[in-house]
Amino acid sequence: MTDQELARALRSLKRTVLMLQTELRHEHVDEGLIDAIDQQLERGIASDPRCEGLRAHVDALREDIMTPREELIRDALRACDRLNDAVEGVLALL
Repeated sequence: MTDQELARALRSLKRTVLMLQTELRHEHVDEGLIDAIDQQLERGIASDPRCEGLRAHVDALREDIMTPREELIRDALRACDRLNDAVEGVLALL
């Protein structure tokens, strides 16, 4: 994947995560957005060696959302922030 293709894919991933954060702030867990994040990784982002750490952040986000508890929304929002920070870190290297 070229730098430009990766940057485009990462910006799209970041937008999807931001949409999920918006839904979470309205106390709605949108499984479709979570699936979209996974699909975006599978379409090439996860296979790029520069993005090897992103899968762990997505897995942590999914784990936070799938474990029913009182702090679910707050923890999921923090996981989204960490994922966005990781995406920004990769974009800064391009």
